[in-house]
Amino acid sequence: MKTILAWLNEALAEKDIVAGMTYYRVENNVIKATNGRITASHPWPYDGAFLVPGNEFEKILRRMPDNPTLTVEDNKIKLRFARFHGTIQTLPLTEWDYPGVEDAAWRPLPNGLIDALSTLRPFISDNANQQWALCVALENGWAYATNNIAIAGMRCPELGPVMALLPVWAVDFIIGRADDLVQWSWAENYVAFRWSNGAWMRSQLIVGQFPEKAAEMVRKSFNENPTYFITPEFRIAFNQVAELAEDTVAIYADHIESRFGRAEISSDATCPVPEGVSCSTWGARFLLPALAAATHWSPDAWPKPAPFKGRLVSGYVVGRK
Repeated sequence: MKTILAWLNEALAEKDIVAGMTYYRVENNVIKATNGRITASHPWPYDGAFLVPGNEFEKILRRMPDNPTLTVEDNKIKLRFARFHGTIQTLPLTEWDYPGVEDAAWRPLPNGLIDALSTLRPFISDNANQQWALCVALENGWAYATNNIAIAGMRCPELGPVMALLPVWAVDFIIGRADDLVQWSWAENYVAFRWSNGAWMRSQLIVGQFPEKAAEMVRKSFNENPTYFITPEFRIAFNQVAELAEDTVAIYADHIESRFGRAEISSDATCPVPEGVSCSTWGARFLLPALAAATHWSPDAWPKPAPFKGRLVSGYVVGRK
């Protein structure tokens, strides 16, 4: 029981803006949750139909070492394990009514899709000014993402003619539950995923389109040949400094340095620098995901966008002037 709720919990709303969104709906051996952005469903091996507040349900279950007995009565459920028991007031099922997947046209999950979502997730923006920046864009065999400083993409030929902006909350739900994911369905306004046990998740798609110039830039990056192989020694030194950096990181020919608070940090490493300057400077939180995904990059391209390339991913990252 607790395992099922842990799988479903991310789809439950934290605030009850709409009646029922902070409640689990149980009916016909299925339990569902929605937060208005995504709706998810999981098989439920217990009889009964009820709408139960998620916070109270989870808190009581967490204090039980194993699955309790569950009894459904008028306007309440009772949970009991040994001497410990709890009673929770419920709502009528009519308070919860959200779209499902009855009209979904299920297709096999494309090979490479989960890898693409996992790899591109760090490049999704946290700035909602442009809705497409909150997404992984799936377009005609490609997947793209950008935070407006770094842009990255991957080929995903089995996608076919899909044109969809998959929002970050759906991406997070999927990559956190990738095991046994077998099918998906997409339509003009939503995407759905289904697991081998019959569980599913549905999310509204973002309206719009990933900028064609940005997509073209990603495709161009696959023709680049970044000049510098990221050695294990450089990667360790860079991570030591960049993960502590408050803002920028400076890369010199023989070391990497940055600051946070009243501290200065530095680590020895060799790296090319642009001609005519002592170092290149970068936003640490933007360069970190780029180099984490890359095997090669061109730091001496600074201050122009520097290409980077990994086994399957390619893109550009812009430095600080």
